[in-house]
Amino acid sequence: MKARWTVGVGLLLSAASALAGTPQFDALRDGLEAGHVGTVEALVAALPGSLRDAYALAFASRSLQGASFASPRAILYGTDATFIVTFNGEAPERGHATVETMEFDASANRFVLREIGFAADGDPAGRSISEPNPARCLACHGTPARPIWDLPPAWPGIYGERYGAGLSSAEKAGIEAFLARQPTHPRYRYLEDATRFAARSNYVPDGRAVYSGASLEPPNARLSTLLAALNARSILAELVAAPGFAAHRYALLAATSAACGPPEAYYPQSRQGDIRREFGAFRERTRLARAREANAKTERRTGVKRAASGAGATAGLEALRFVTEEGLGLSTAHWSLALEHGAAARAAPEGATTLERGLLELAAAEDPGLRNLVTYRGYTATDGYCSYLKRASRRALAAWDEGHPPRAALASAAPLATATAGAPAPALLGSCAACHTGEVAPAIPFSVPDLLAERLLEGEYPHGRLLDEILYRLGPESGAARMPRGTTVTAAEQHELEVYFLSLPPRLADRR
Repeated sequence: MKARWTVGVGLLLSAASALAGTPQFDALRDGLEAGHVGTVEALVAALPGSLRDAYALAFASRSLQGASFASPRAILYGTDATFIVTFNGEAPERGHATVETMEFDASANRFVLREIGFAADGDPAGRSISEPNPARCLACHGTPARPIWDLPPAWPGIYGERYGAGLSSAEKAGIEAFLARQPTHPRYRYLEDATRFAARSNYVPDGRAVYSGASLEPPNARLSTLLAALNARSILAELVAAPGFAAHRYALLAATSAACGPPEAYYPQSRQGDIRREFGAFRERTRLARAREANAKTERRTGVKRAASGAGATAGLEALRFVTEEGLGLSTAHWSLALEHGAAARAAPEGATTLERGLLELAAAEDPGLRNLVTYRGYTATDGYCSYLKRASRRALAAWDEGHPPRAALASAAPLATATAGAPAPALLGSCAACHTGEVAPAIPFSVPDLLAERLLEGEYPHGRLLDEILYRLGPESGAARMPRGTTVTAAEQHELEVYFLSLPPRLADRR
């Protein structure tokens, strides 16, 4: 039965890859049902070789699946990362009885996350499959869901974490421990050519490979490029679906190139002063977010805390993100693949499909002359390409403004509000509730205000009561322990959460 299912799932997944728009997870689920599969081991054994041949290994994980040096989390991404399967190897680690998947839905240009759970006794009847994008996954991956994968030059916690530098001494010892058990391990033995992870050439091309032109990027960099390209497709689809996209398409395209000047140049004269001021504030918030993300990433890799100065932060896609948020009213927090949600990192590594190319194709479909202009551009603010974009953008936005009053200053720049008794819960509270279920993090009733109000004034934590501990964890002074985990919290969001938590005990007293 197992052998028959192994062939069946491999064929189903291969066929799904060949048929555009055919969900690969559906093929996997059909195989699970047909083969009466009840264990993680049986599922991994049945995956096609192409998926088991391209993977990364995480020795430190903040996901729902734990990891260690000798028992890493395997992230199988295949040839194009459109279907990713992950699992770990030791029973004490969290998530040992689960397989996680992430599929890129090409028809909707979005990522779909799922979790498959298996019963301890291996009974297929005890197998469970989550709904698409369950809340416990979205708590870190966000809405819309995005991949979480660092960009070069470092992937903290992943073997080969330093781009172009080979393995550290700790990684070398860890991979030796892993390889000593891999050939006979019930799960890891199905990974193809695992010994390559001990070779320096897996991370740094040797002279022969460079000379012959056969050198490949290391596994972590390849996955970065693949995921960034898919994420760019998801972002472009979201932009196109926005009501104001047609009017803002020239401004968005101009914003992808620093050569075309600052964003205010794309707007009608009457709005340029306001846009200039708003963009200045936006850049400062981005600078601070970049500093926090860079320092958090460094701490994840080295354990060393640093002050958030923002030094060395690059401009990235600030102008494009600004026009997207100001003009279309869309959040760009999910544009980054970084663990720190909303970190404002660049959208793609070198070599990946870019937003600039995608936006040019979209705009040129309605305005074919753009192709000639971009071919002969001089990469200055006054060349024919940039000059045309500015003129076309000002006309389009002037017409748009006639029927749509200019958007107020960006929400993240708005004055901080004071919560009232009837005010809705802060948006980030959902992230707290999703994690603190007792399985991933200690059980705290964030989704039940009455119960939470009682708990806030209780407990003995390092910084006092639960309320004191929460207020400390919300601030930047808590460093890597800052909450919500994996989120770059703005000053406005921190204040909103603080006001909310502080308002709960008085409300409880009033009810009593």
